Amino acid sequence: MRPSGIILALALATGAAGQPVAALKAQGLALKAKGDAAGALAVFERAADLDPQSAELQDEVGFLLAVLNRRQEAISKFHRAIELDPTFAPAHYHLGVAYWLAGDYNASIPSLQEAVRLSPNQFDYGYRLGIAFFEVGHYPEAAGELAHAVSLKPQDGEAWNRLGLARQRSGDQAWALEAYKRAVELQPKNLDARNNLGYLLVERGLAESGIAQFRKILELDPRNLKARLNIGYALMQKAELDQAIGQFREVLRLDPTAAPAYYNLGLALKQKDDLEGAKPALRKAIELDPNLAEAHYTLGITHWQAGEFEETVKEMRAALRLRPDYAEAHYMLGTALKQSGDLDAACAALKEAIRLDPGNPGPHNTLAQILRMQGHLESSKAAFAEGARVKKLKEAEQSAMFNVNTGLAKLESGQLQQAERQFRLAIEAAPHSAKAHRYLSEVLERAGRKSEAEEELQLARKLESAPR
Repeated sequence: MRPSGIILALALATGAAGQPVAALKAQGLALKAKGDAAGALAVFERAADLDPQSAELQDEVGFLLAVLNRRQEAISKFHRAIELDPTFAPAHYHLGVAYWLAGDYNASIPSLQEAVRLSPNQFDYGYRLGIAFFEVGHYPEAAGELAHAVSLKPQDGEAWNRLGLARQRSGDQAWALEAYKRAVELQPKNLDARNNLGYLLVERGLAESGIAQFRKILELDPRNLKARLNIGYALMQKAELDQAIGQFREVLRLDPTAAPAYYNLGLALKQKDDLEGAKPALRKAIELDPNLAEAHYTLGITHWQAGEFEETVKEMRAALRLRPDYAEAHYMLGTALKQSGDLDAACAALKEAIRLDPGNPGPHNTLAQILRMQGHLESSKAAFAEGARVKKLKEAEQSAMFNVNTGLAKLESGQLQQAERQFRLAIEAAPHSAKAHRYLSEVLERAGRKSEAEEELQLARKLESAPR
């Protein structure tokens, strides 16, 4: 009889405590819904004191502490909730978000992954995990999580936009394009998604289609400088330099501090051979953004075209301080040092350019010239031979790119057979062109030839991951 009495006593105590906990929980949720985080926290803390074994209450307390920026206390509560119930997915999710906000990405992602594992059909969990992967540069993983998230909530335009970004960074431009189109279809006023769509269209050689997207942005937001800047960029791709310059000057009229506009203005003026006009624009870009390595590089090229080799050396070294792996800057530094007569330093710069980008014939040939000047005839001959070999490959790649761009235009207009032919011609010219294999995969996928498409896609990924 004694054990039964103990069980009865415990049951009565739990029942007595259960009613006020439920009432407190309802009161806390009502305060939270009104935005009174401090009031809700006080109520949930009382409830947690009455029921200290409740993972749900510990999680609620942690959530409200996080809202009030008491992040470390919140993390402690989430851990306590997980100790009480390791299968309670919301605590893992909230813990992952709290770690992320605290900058501890290594702890954040495993917590979010556990939340997704426990509750795979919860949109927020997968979406947040996808964003976390994206932010740390794990783009294929991000694309996978975001693709699953949009399958759970296919009407979420911003999720499609994020999926597009992840796919684009993963190298899947074709699928990124589809994601951006879906985002814009769902949210026509999502200017970020429309800008991403326009920019990718330009990158795929469809400048007019991209410009159309940017102009729609300006219809909705006439002062959207990013869209206007991108119109200028697209016009440069079409070699319509005067119109591009007009766009960049309009951006600067609206915002005289826009460093990218000064940079692009300088680049367009340089392409028009207006070197004296380009120099001040590029210097202004550097003044506004000292970390803009490309502006130093382009200014250096402008000085080189003007025969000002010492200034070229100065700007290339500035670019390399910002980006030590800037292969083109090493090449131009070596070229300018050669012109200045500093042959040993030129050789070192050119060798570094070759190490970083062995597929560019220019550094090989310039190095060969210097070696010949120094009397190293055998080494010079070998460098010239390598330059010739690389040049042949480069010409094949250029031929392939022409066919790729033609194929993209055919693909965009739905001419699948013609697109397939162009991509196969590209592969014939350059068998190691990852882009050609990837786009051929897209054509085959659209044509319903899924096994062939997968084979081409795997080959593209293998080529992309191969060491250069």
